[in-house]
Amino acid sequence: MISVRPAEQRDAGAAIDVVRRSITHLCVADHQNDDETLAAWLANKTPQNFLKWLSNTENFCVVVESNSRLLGVGVLHRRGEILMFYLAPGAQRQGIGKMIHTALEEKAAQWGMTSLHLDSTALACPFYEALGYQPSGPAVARFGVLQCFPYAKQLQPNYSL
Repeated sequence: MISVRPAEQRDAGAAIDVVRRSITHLCVADHQNDDETLAAWLANKTPQNFLKWLSNTENFCVVVESNSRLLGVGVLHRRGEILMFYLAPGAQRQGIGKMIHTALEEKAAQWGMTSLHLDSTALACPFYEALGYQPSGPAVARFGVLQCFPYAKQLQPNYSL
């Protein structure tokens, strides 16, 4: 059974493992196996930093797990920015990304947000577009050869809150 839940301190090591493996193995077209780009992109992806992100009350972090294995992680900041959104290698195209996004969008609605924004890799652009995101600016160079593409999505008002 696959489930989404708020991340906990005990998830730090496994969550960062998912993030690092996702970047290293799934984002090859984005980092082009450039050592400097990879080192810069991975530099802050540590269990210690994950615990800081988790303890920040301005962040909402979820994980997806199945059979006690983490398959994905997402972090939303109260300003409406999706800070992290990664799936473990082998976990794509199973609805896991949509589960993470739904949880983040529900939290955004609870916080009264009217829009979400994020920076996407080239690889993930079609996924975000399928979720209703629109490009919101030109690509920005990050971490060396990596290009990030800004996206935004207007949220439907939630009158039931």
